[in-house]
Amino acid sequence: MTSTVRRSILERLIRAGLQVTPDALGYLLSADSPLELADSIIQSMDSASSPVVLTREYVQSCIDRTAPEVIDDQAPLVLMSGPDSGPSAAADAAAPPAPDTDSVHSIQVLKNPAASMVGSAGTVDDFLALFTDRFRRIKRMYMGRVDTHDAVSIEVLKQKKISPRRRRKPDDVGEFSEPVPSYTVIGMVRDKRVSRQGNVTIDFEDFEGSITCVIPGSREGPDGRKLLESGNSILLDEVICVSGRLDQPGRMIADRVTFPDVPIPRDIGRAKRDVYAVFISDLHCGSYHFLEDEFDRFISWISGHDLDSTERSMVDQIEYLFIAGDLCDGVGVYPGQQDDLRIPDIAEQYAYVARKLRNVPEHVKIVCIPGNHDACRQALPRPPIPNEFAKPLYDLGERLLMMGDPCHLRVEGVNILITHGDSLDDLTTQLPGVTYEKPDLAMKALLQKRHLAPVYGGKTELAPLTRDWMVVDTPPDIVHFGHAHHNVCDNYRQVQIINSGCFQRQTEFMKKQGIKPTPGIVTLLNLRTFSPEIKLFYSFEDQSAGDTRIS
Repeated sequence: MTSTVRRSILERLIRAGLQVTPDALGYLLSADSPLELADSIIQSMDSASSPVVLTREYVQSCIDRTAPEVIDDQAPLVLMSGPDSGPSAAADAAAPPAPDTDSVHSIQVLKNPAASMVGSAGTVDDFLALFTDRFRRIKRMYMGRVDTHDAVSIEVLKQKKISPRRRRKPDDVGEFSEPVPSYTVIGMVRDKRVSRQGNVTIDFEDFEGSITCVIPGSREGPDGRKLLESGNSILLDEVICVSGRLDQPGRMIADRVTFPDVPIPRDIGRAKRDVYAVFISDLHCGSYHFLEDEFDRFISWISGHDLDSTERSMVDQIEYLFIAGDLCDGVGVYPGQQDDLRIPDIAEQYAYVARKLRNVPEHVKIVCIPGNHDACRQALPRPPIPNEFAKPLYDLGERLLMMGDPCHLRVEGVNILITHGDSLDDLTTQLPGVTYEKPDLAMKALLQKRHLAPVYGGKTELAPLTRDWMVVDTPPDIVHFGHAHHNVCDNYRQVQIINSGCFQRQTEFMKKQGIKPTPGIVTLLNLRTFSPEIKLFYSFEDQSAGDTRIS
């Protein structure tokens, strides 16, 4: 009887995408009604905060009706806009409106760095709190995986017996000694070096201590790939998991490097109806190089003008427009920028943007975040663009939603993560193969690391807060970047990756930075089928207009 119940419980957990530790399974079997208990645990699972591997403690907390630890304690803000909604719908977080079947838009704000939440005194304690929070959040991801949940602390590892370099010769009985033990540890990277032989050496630490790890450049990992690939992709200040053996006090030799990564399989959000979202970024209004004619053609097209027969149905179903930062060109962002500005006043630049966006059809919900050119602080996370600079945009009312960077939304049941992508500046110099023309490689790496800006002290500024807003707690269904000025649409572990290009010709500053833009390319996505579409509003035949090209 017990074996039959055991098999039934395991089958139900596997179908739900869950795993269970032996002691947790034994605890389930000892309950009065194990099958009913297993079903209730499965039904109560929340993919955003529940573990993949069920431990005895988690099962006990479910039985005792005690909620397990939830990392992201920010309550979702539900925004429903429709014929009867008013301006207060976006502001009343205490009493979110009930779902309305007649509503045009369905948006839940899962994470948004409001100005009141991202202030800091910049003390040593603030910096310590930032990295402590980062470590705890990402360590929790590792502890929820079946292959890394048995990780030990660095202090415990140091107390283990030093392992020989190879197995000893057979003893007198003719039997081999025990295999070399392997240990798994989780730590934050403090330093990284590459030897002349191509070995990568890292120093990483946890709350209890630090250790040096050598990643052999010639050794293959469990997946058949060279460990050197994983070693070269390690960044400072990221949280990694390493398995290997101790070969001398305070040093281990790695045989596997694991990143938190995006789990598969998992629940994938999809809209229940055919509705399209449009993704753009980097308008740079106010610059002489802003492609005004091309942007006007885009607005005209989204408004239903000059459509062919194949486009009419798609355009009629467009209900969301996401803009991933750099709405205007800003002032004093880079040396000599004043020579590139047609509108030198920042407030007038935003007024100009507002006049353009006012022509977007009223049934299309616009969501904006700030970029590094916008009138906002440079340090991430960025709060929404202040009203004092962008009042004309706020005057658009409920037609436009101003969010911070990064923000995480649930739109029509689809999880969308939007960030401008400042960390691309660091990754182009620190990750092999990553360039501004291949931003998808950087975006995949950041998803693999579950962090949008791991490196501290580089080109990307990070604010010392008690919470690390750049950690990707919940894997998105769509991740939307800008900044690279290069349009890319790809997929990584069932996550739709979009870098939305720009509406600006190549400037002299871009040339110096090695940026070759692909302007006037708009990405559209059906939120039910996840079928991406590309629409061009710029003629790449005219190479003399800014020396742009698709590569």
